[in-house]
Amino acid sequence: MTNLETPSKVEVRHDDDIAPYATPIPQNRGDRDAETAAYVGESAVFVDDETSKKLFWTVNKRILAYKGTLGFASIMGIRTDAHLHGQQYSWLGTILYMGVLVGEYPTNLLLQKFPVAKYLATNVFLWGIVIACSAAAKNFRALMVVRFLLGLFESCVQPAFIIMTSMWYTKREQAVLTSLWFCMTGVQLMVGGIIAWGASHYVGHTIYSWQLLFLVLGILTCVWGLFIGWWLPDSPMKAKCFSEDQKRLMIERVRANETGIQNKTYKRYQMVEAVKDPVIWCYVMLQITSTLVIGGLGVFSNIIISSFGFSLLQTQLLNIAQGGVTILVMVGGATLAQTTGQTVWVMHTWTIPPIIGTAIIYSIRPTHSTRVGLLVAFYCTQFFLAQGNLVFSLISRNVAGQTKKSTTLAMTFIGWAAGNMTAPQIFQQGDAPRYRKGFTAHFCLYVLFNIFLVILRVLLTRRNTAKRVAVANALAIEVAQQSDEKITHSHAFEDLTDKENPDFRYVV
Repeated sequence: MTNLETPSKVEVRHDDDIAPYATPIPQNRGDRDAETAAYVGESAVFVDDETSKKLFWTVNKRILAYKGTLGFASIMGIRTDAHLHGQQYSWLGTILYMGVLVGEYPTNLLLQKFPVAKYLATNVFLWGIVIACSAAAKNFRALMVVRFLLGLFESCVQPAFIIMTSMWYTKREQAVLTSLWFCMTGVQLMVGGIIAWGASHYVGHTIYSWQLLFLVLGILTCVWGLFIGWWLPDSPMKAKCFSEDQKRLMIERVRANETGIQNKTYKRYQMVEAVKDPVIWCYVMLQITSTLVIGGLGVFSNIIISSFGFSLLQTQLLNIAQGGVTILVMVGGATLAQTTGQTVWVMHTWTIPPIIGTAIIYSIRPTHSTRVGLLVAFYCTQFFLAQGNLVFSLISRNVAGQTKKSTTLAMTFIGWAAGNMTAPQIFQQGDAPRYRKGFTAHFCLYVLFNIFLVILRVLLTRRNTAKRVAVANALAIEVAQQSDEKITHSHAFEDLTDKENPDFRYVV
């Protein structure tokens, strides 16, 4: 019998012994970052729960170590002292996001190329300089210039936070951690409210109270930028504050994310995939519809609250309570999403209080006897603020491939900026003090937001099912027998996109 006629030996394996199936990856697609490759092998290293928790808190000490001053300045006299009239105050809210819009795409490309922490620190420092310079702006034109520059430097901050969250934390941790990043909005309202309240007492001097506010916050931001540059590591691989063993384990504990750590090579096909992906466009539309609500409430919150009949100082102090509510709804929503594993359903639920609160503000006229109830109703609308960080947590967990992720962040933050840019225009000066047309627009946006959530959930669920079916067909077993637990995560650091990585599973 010749060699050609020799039957090949086939080993029969039982289902329990079958190794996880890996769909072949197209050639020239797998590309490991050199820095990451120095710390990881082909196969995963098991990290037990106790070690993972220790590493989690070790990372927090270093990583979990910023904005919105215009809202406070609005009732401290900026509109009068800078001779603002008509819709000019609204345009100051809009121009900030025009700056973000211009800076978003280039800054996301630079975030992929440069060390994340150093690039972030530089932008925060420059941001602080511009805030301080805002104190010298005494007319509409000058304020427009500094607000545009603020937006330009701000454009890198939130994408950098999302990149760092996916770099250091597991998918399960990311929902809450993303919320903690965005809780700075609540902290800003509380601390900024105290600072603004103190600055409001600064009257009868050479500079106005709102100018003092900008000066103090600008200097503090510059100091914070320097601290970020010194304290925050650029990546687990470059973190000199950790031992080599700690670095390896920190990288291994995020292997199952399937989103990698970093890759500085720009891949055009990933950019094209992001632009053509309907899921990414769902994220963009969720950003636009949510920020059209959030942006308007953010810029006009003080004016809306003061329209209920509260004095200037009372409104400033009520920002402290508003900040506390913001923190509670953000952390509460993220914690609920983490414990239930149902982020999209939590987002649906979190639209109910804003709808009720908006209906009350729309229907009831402000009087001395109704102002407390209207204030509670306004705080109900703050539940919608949690939608922003929950959308970002979905993006950080559900998009893989560094170029695809940077493109997605650019697209979604352009949507975020466009929404925030347009939002102040929803509340027209001629519609004051009830702003009924603005709140009518909010009702429509709540409906659209929920529709896009439904579409997103259907798309992600179908993709997960398709991936499981592909594995089951290759192994010739029933889909019900196939388990994601058998995934080896061998492609985790190959810079594959979420669609082409057979091991990737979407969070819904």
